[in-house]
Amino acid sequence: YQDEREFAVIGLQNAASIVDVSDPYNPFEIERINGSSSIWRDLKYWNRHVYIGTEAEDGIKIVSVDNPDQPILVNTITDVDNSHNIHIHNGYLYIIGADDHDVWIYDLENPAFPELVGTWDLEDGQTSQNGYCHDIEVYNNKLYCAAIYVGYFHIIDVSDKSNPQTLVSHFTGISGISTHDVAITEDEQYLFTGDENLSGHIKAWDISDYNNINLVDEY
Repeated sequence: YQDEREFAVIGLQNAASIVDVSDPYNPFEIERINGSSSIWRDLKYWNRHVYIGTEAEDGIKIVSVDNPDQPILVNTITDVDNSHNIHIHNGYLYIIGADDHDVWIYDLENPAFPELVGTWDLEDGQTSQNGYCHDIEVYNNKLYCAAIYVGYFHIIDVSDKSNPQTLVSHFTGISGISTHDVAITEDEQYLFTGDENLSGHIKAWDISDYNNINLVDEY
């Protein structure tokens, strides 16, 4: 929602499509931001800019929609070539599923030209299957990471963006590909995980004591 209008940004095989949906009975495409072929694009909005991540080797494209009728590609983050997901919270961009680091953190004070302020790796400054975050949530200076390849969630203190610290890692019960996503309650007492496999469940975890994390229910 911007300038009393509503827009959708849709990931396509070779582009991101910016669509005016202010009139839900008459949506129309304003612009396409072309990209390399991929079945995966992740799109986020912050401060009149759209950020486009993809598993193609396009980096992170940054599109100014300051004039929503004339979107302009203004910059590309090239520190990463591809990524699985991007997340924005309180003026910081988090890139996950990229090479070299498990998490990349950028300050969006200047939204067109993000500044790299920190990275996080579970294992000795290098990416790993154990530290790979398939999806994340950031809340109250904690980053909650779903480590899909190993069936863990990690909780990371990102109060100091230049030096994130792992607080706890917890096994969710299924070895191998499983833990797809995480979500935290507002009081941060409970964490929900969703498994990505045929035998997986949505699970509710009591995380009120990091030294005594318990599964309390599952669906």
